[in-house]
Amino acid sequence: MNQASSRDKPPKQRVSNREFLRSFFQDYKTVGAIRETSRGVARKICELANIPSSTRVAEFGCGTGPITGEILAQLPEDGLLWGYEVHEPFAEHLRQTIDDERFHLYEESATNIIEHRRDASLPPFDAVISTIPFSYLSHQQSTALLHAVIDTMSDDGVFVALQYHPTYLPPLLHRHFDSVTRDIYLWNVPPANLFKATKPRRL
Repeated sequence: MNQASSRDKPPKQRVSNREFLRSFFQDYKTVGAIRETSRGVARKICELANIPSSTRVAEFGCGTGPITGEILAQLPEDGLLWGYEVHEPFAEHLRQTIDDERFHLYEESATNIIEHRRDASLPPFDAVISTIPFSYLSHQQSTALLHAVIDTMSDDGVFVALQYHPTYLPPLLHRHFDSVTRDIYLWNVPPANLFKATKPRRL
């Protein structure tokens, strides 16, 4: 785990579209998008997840941090954000650009949050946000990730997933949650599907 709290880090800089596209072609199954998430989508995600009223938030697939930064802008001062990112160039960018003691970066699979939360003796999280491209995962990997979400979130918590494939994730969500809604943000490139799931079904 890396706690991003150094005061010597430079101010946040956006990754260029060319750099992001290069990362996509190098590891498209992990990166999952051809450019950074727009600020409008990041704000909408935080609205769906009710971040201003949350104390503990997890983000699966932080990327270069546009959603991470918006979460931190809205998260209460005593809040906690655990971020997971396995693509090393993106993780390095996060380490260099986010200076906030509420943010803890894990450079490993998001499914490990089950073990991390138990080791830290933390209560369930109020919100879990994911940009991991489920359509690039195997069914087994997708199921394991959703199990991690359900194990992590509280009974009245919120799961919000940003996906570019419109039809892959909904059947899985309906299998694991009692309430699933979808918003489409057409002004993102490409258009973003925002799925909000609540009332998790415990195994």
